[in-house]
Amino acid sequence: MLLAKIRQAERDNHNNLGVERMHQELRESYDTIVSRRRVQRVMHENGIKARRSLKYKPQTTKVDPGARAYDNLLRQDFTVQRRGQVWLSDITYIRVAGKWAYLAVVLDLYDRMPIGWALGANPTAALAAMALRRAIKRRKPRTGLIHHSDRGCQYTSHEYRQLLKKHKITGSMSRVGNPYDNAPMESFFKTLKVEWINWNTYSSMDEANASLFYFIDVYYSYRRIHSSLGFKSPKNCDTQRLLAV
Repeated sequence: MLLAKIRQAERDNHNNLGVERMHQELRESYDTIVSRRRVQRVMHENGIKARRSLKYKPQTTKVDPGARAYDNLLRQDFTVQRRGQVWLSDITYIRVAGKWAYLAVVLDLYDRMPIGWALGANPTAALAAMALRRAIKRRKPRTGLIHHSDRGCQYTSHEYRQLLKKHKITGSMSRVGNPYDNAPMESFFKTLKVEWINWNTYSSMDEANASLFYFIDVYYSYRRIHSSLGFKSPKNCDTQRLLAV
């Protein structure tokens, strides 16, 4: 019976559950109280394990040496008290129809919810700005919001800086060559690639957009549990926090 539930949880989560998340998933979604050691043993005996990353290497961060960067306001302190306090942004890449395409994402640090994203053929400032505009439209940020990114030319561009200024958003940027300064954003992209992108192929931008919509806006936001959120999904975590206020 336990193996059957593990198999079902595995199917429901696209074969992406390791032992820790499988243990929590059984408790939260399948009302099954069982020890972590037993879950580990059953998974090991039946060859059940989470997917692993594949190699990839296109560069998305290109620094404009003449552009002025914002100070690093976070300094690797990712503790926030409310939604809309800190947003994180970055760009990654995916393979579409044999070519590289680029995905810009804005993440709310409070609940790890992807609140704006855009897919395009080139990693431009316009693409990054499109993702930010969608996030602004969705969350309507209050004064005091900090926006953190790397020092890529997309984020130091005049277009992007003017967008932050228009909405009274305070800019913050990682130090040069230090991905740990934007660690939650890096973690999101790793999850996206390991659990989804690396295991799918896309013959068109429309197909890629539809696939990303499902994973980001449906599965990741409403279904996937996160250890950093107490093994809750971003939506469930946000709901519980609001009820606790």
